[in-house]
Amino acid sequence: MTAEPKAQVLQMDVERQPDKIVVRCNGRVNLDSWTQFSKLVRGLFQEQKPIRIDLTNVSQVDSTGIGAFVSVWASAKGSGGDLKFCNPNKRVQDVVEITKLHGMFENFPASAAS
Repeated sequence: MTAEPKAQVLQMDVERQPDKIVVRCNGRVNLDSWTQFSKLVRGLFQEQKPIRIDLTNVSQVDSTGIGAFVSVWASAKGSGGDLKFCNPNKRVQDVVEITKLHGMFENFPASAAS
């Protein structure tokens, strides 16, 4: 019996637009993928454009993933950068609501933030 290959935890696509950089995430941001996420996003800081992290297709965020979000957001703010998360699905909205991290999001859904 052979073991099935481990599914990719997180895939990220970077789209460089004239006025911003969009990182589209697909999968889970957790203990297995937070380093990959952090390295990619921090590597974009040098381009000195606003960065938007699109979470539409993120299926799971655990406490380590939230820690990675806070860390890259704080680093961007500390260096004068503009980084926001956007398009959280219901699962991610629930985690943001629990952690009260609405300020890291662009246009966080009002129904979830109230």
